[in-house]
Amino acid sequence: MELPFGQDIIEKFLPHRRPMLMLDRVTQYGGNSIVTEIDVRPDAFFFAGHFDGNPIMPGVLIMECVGQTGALLAALKGDFDTKTHLLAFTGFEKTRFRRFVKPNETLCVYCKLVKVRKHLYKFAGHATVESELVMNLAFSAALTAKTTEQ
Repeated sequence: MELPFGQDIIEKFLPHRRPMLMLDRVTQYGGNSIVTEIDVRPDAFFFAGHFDGNPIMPGVLIMECVGQTGALLAALKGDFDTKTHLLAFTGFEKTRFRRFVKPNETLCVYCKLVKVRKHLYKFAGHATVESELVMNLAFSAALTAKTTEQ
């Protein structure tokens, strides 16, 4: 796959769709690490009502961006069949927020696959804006079968 690549490729590996597909592009990928970018648009759904007059990207959505980046890394590595399975969060550790993320900024997410054991995955990640640390965390996820809509 030629880098960078955008949502058209990302959607082949992740089950998320807008507005919950947070990742705009992959800029680096290789081995056990990946870098993605998110364009924080002023009209993003989460700014409506999140600190009226002082729009700030919610921290849990920054965590979601890192999680989606980790899931994409595992899927790109071919660790599981993305048609039948997905990765879902099981825990967060060592999460620290250092800076707010505002509209019109580009959030860069760095994620590394630390360990895989059967269906459990451990990741470490951090996010920056213009090389300034926004947050860092370690998280785990479990491989699970997709459910079908009834």
